[in-house]
Amino acid sequence: MKVIGKILAYKKIKKKRNIDSDSVFYIFKNVIRVKYGEMGILNIKPEYYKEGVLFLRISNSNWANELWLNKKMIIAEINKKIEENEVKEIKLQ
Repeated sequence: MKVIGKILAYKKIKKKRNIDSDSVFYIFKNVIRVKYGEMGILNIKPEYYKEGVLFLRISNSNWANELWLNKKMIIAEINKKIEENEVKEIKLQ
């Protein structure tokens, strides 16, 4: 019979943190500020966050294209700062 501690350590069961939308928005804005500066903050606004999907309001098609091309990098940066794979996708509106 195996010891339960070894089984749990093997499966690496960890407690999942509940990240609220305000935290995700704050981290997202910091990532955008570093990457695009104040113009990025003015033109890219987070609308809401639900079940791993971050919905953004974009001011024009140029910014939408820029975000579309770099969304995997932005998702990776957000998840790196959260220290968890919380954000799965970014949707543009």
